Amino acid sequence: MKNKGEYGVEIHQGQEVIHDSCHVLINGTGFLNSWKWPKIDGLHDFGGKLVHSANWDPTIDWADKRVAVIGTGSSAIQIVPQIQKSAKHLTAFMRSVTWISPPVATDILAATKVTSHDAAERDRLDAQYCYTAEEKERYRRDPESLLELRRKIEIGFNNTFDFFVMGSEAQKITRTYMEAEMKRRIGPGHEDLKEKLIPKWSPGCRRITPGDGYLESLVQPNVTTVHEEISRVVSEGLIDDSGTLHEVDILVCATGFNMAFAPSFTITGTDGVNMRDEFDPDPNVYLALAVPKFPNYFVINGVRGSWAAGSILPAIDAQTNYILRVLQRVQSEKIRSFEVKNEPTRQLNEHIDAWHKHSVWNDDCKSWYKNNIPGGKLWIWGGSSLHYLKTIDVVRWEHFDFRYKSANMWSFLGNGYTKAQAFKDENLLAPYIRTEDTPWSVE
Repeated sequence: MKNKGEYGVEIHQGQEVIHDSCHVLINGTGFLNSWKWPKIDGLHDFGGKLVHSANWDPTIDWADKRVAVIGTGSSAIQIVPQIQKSAKHLTAFMRSVTWISPPVATDILAATKVTSHDAAERDRLDAQYCYTAEEKERYRRDPESLLELRRKIEIGFNNTFDFFVMGSEAQKITRTYMEAEMKRRIGPGHEDLKEKLIPKWSPGCRRITPGDGYLESLVQPNVTTVHEEISRVVSEGLIDDSGTLHEVDILVCATGFNMAFAPSFTITGTDGVNMRDEFDPDPNVYLALAVPKFPNYFVINGVRGSWAAGSILPAIDAQTNYILRVLQRVQSEKIRSFEVKNEPTRQLNEHIDAWHKHSVWNDDCKSWYKNNIPGGKLWIWGGSSLHYLKTIDVVRWEHFDFRYKSANMWSFLGNGYTKAQAFKDENLLAPYIRTEDTPWSVE
């Protein structure tokens, strides 16, 4: 539908195929939407219960079961302590090292919320904080105090960005503290586990997870940690590279998602180009929002978005506002199509690549920020989350090509009247008359 400035959309819903069209296509599917089984020989030959953390079966009874969990990412870190409490035995296959952070924002909670100094209160701050029913009710009655707490927590995040800069004092202090905390939580002894679990690369290179009870669970009597690679899976369990068979009843794969940056569905752009082809080998995305050769297309928090250095919600909010500003101009100026130019996109990515040479994300770890390729290119924003919000606060119109519905781009000027004049709205007919130097606009 090139001449109409529209996308044709084909949706397969069961046996039904729905055909639709749109003037602007906004892709909000995200990256973590296609979970994957690990590539292990014989995985589906397992004779017990096989489950993935992203396709959870809440009906499983873990009691008196021998369970294996594959993975050391954020999912495994949350799953293992819960299963350990009820399983007969848990075997944790830990092919990768990882940093486990202390609970988040407990200093702020201690300063603003918790007034008691008894042991119970201290225990609450030693784990990720859970609000009591009384505290929740207090915040319902006093939303201003909740707003202030949220603000302080966000300030805490935004005030520690130095931590993500390689060699910074903040990075050195954090590394020392996190290593000491991990050793404390594991407890006396277990030196082999500490050596194999605590990374040599910088904290923050991979996603940091505050793992409540995770380290403590690994040293319980009913837990075995295995740091060998898994050779294959058989009906009875898993065989590691040393040839040891680990017999289990339930196998949990906390092994993440397919991190293909191109959408899982086909998108065809200018002159029939396919986005999957355009993203091979490297995606080319402007401000995590738009893609050259794909007019009238936006993506929410796409490649090189603000994923890693703070809350993702403000970025999504700001991106939505950015898109709405573009659409407002498209609608009011009779624009048929808009397309981000390649050169601004190329130069932006060049700048981000240079910036990341000094970030902890560029350290020698395997993470989905690099599409799980050790030493690979980083696909996150080159700067803080606030820096990203500031960057997209302005729409740089010169970075776009526009095509209009009419031969004359000024046809949207219409009959020479404004909206206020057409509707005889006296409240809007003299906006420039005022007693103070305040902003004004014509409707």
